[in-house]
Amino acid sequence: MKFSFLLLLLIVAGTSGCGGGGGGGSSSSSSSSSSSATNTPAPATLQLDPTWTLQTADPAELNLNTSDVDAILNHIFTDQAVQSALLVRNGWIIGQRFSPGVDINTLGTSWSVAKSFYAALIGIALEEGWLTGLDQPASDFLSEWASGDKEAITIRDILEMRAGYGADSGIYYETDQSAFAIDFPKTREQGTTFEYSDPTSQLLEPIILRSTGMNAHAYLTEKILLPIGIDPNLIGMWLDRTGTNPLTYMGLDMTPLDMARFGLLYARNGEWDGNQIVPASYVQASLSAQTDYYGLQWWGLNGPFFGQDPPILISAALGLNGQKIYVWPAEDLVLVVQTQYEHSANQGYVLSDSNFPDTCTARNACPGSTGAEVASYSEFTLMSLLAELVD
Repeated sequence: MKFSFLLLLLIVAGTSGCGGGGGGGSSSSSSSSSSSATNTPAPATLQLDPTWTLQTADPAELNLNTSDVDAILNHIFTDQAVQSALLVRNGWIIGQRFSPGVDINTLGTSWSVAKSFYAALIGIALEEGWLTGLDQPASDFLSEWASGDKEAITIRDILEMRAGYGADSGIYYETDQSAFAIDFPKTREQGTTFEYSDPTSQLLEPIILRSTGMNAHAYLTEKILLPIGIDPNLIGMWLDRTGTNPLTYMGLDMTPLDMARFGLLYARNGEWDGNQIVPASYVQASLSAQTDYYGLQWWGLNGPFFGQDPPILISAALGLNGQKIYVWPAEDLVLVVQTQYEHSANQGYVLSDSNFPDTCTARNACPGSTGAEVASYSEFTLMSLLAELVD
């Protein structure tokens, strides 16, 4: 099966054209939400303290209405392609629901949600002294850019999607995708126009390797995954078609619980259980709109994003066909959504025409699919439901 590259750009499809939704299934014997039927909040004396354990709790134990949690999950699952949804408040799982045959240990895939993971490594490399600052020229590590029109492109330009690269690249079909990203033509002045671009994010792979001496997968494992409790042996990290280059614009297969751990890390300013994993200032810059609605490889779900002012302001890592990590630091809230995924770990994680992260089948968006694409939920409505939860 062959993926049209146009699909890769649909990660920002949604109510505003930015951020595809997910959805599928309804509550059944294999679907659950971790809340009881009561709509009455528990007394304040039952308020649970914030935790890092990501264990389940009844919403009432956090003074929240079960009906509000159910409304959020019901809305997400109006999208018939959704595989899982996990809602976390103060480190407690207060809502979870899965499509039939799926549970909290079932792998989904990230698509472009991975961009936010690998961007976090830049903050760590800064803290460790491998990089001098966000305004350091990337050509310090990409010698191919020396004395050319890309020499002045900074690491900040790359993270903000303002490197001067265009969007429609075809990188997905290339063999050596890092070389393709390095050689991709610059079409405008760096540091000016936002242009969402997968080749721009793939530049993080050679920058991480050449600055730290570790490939992006190894650096991610050592600096983030293991410290926050994600077992690298139980996830999938995709390589390009050479079988050697980590993909940094896509390609992490994880459970919803794994994704929630990363979301909680960012909701809490890069700290994990008393240890500063990612510098707090870098996390704050990442989640703040540096352009109209984009930070450092994170989306700002704000007025420019939706085309109208939402009731709350949160950030999100967004991926093709409806992969989502929503992060609301002010409320210590994380929401993960994954859509139905077809891939077996024994197929391996080297990208090819026949081996790829298949979320298009459930979305009815594969090449050759007939009929209408499965519609996503309204992301703007979701913002209203989240606002009601904490009101």
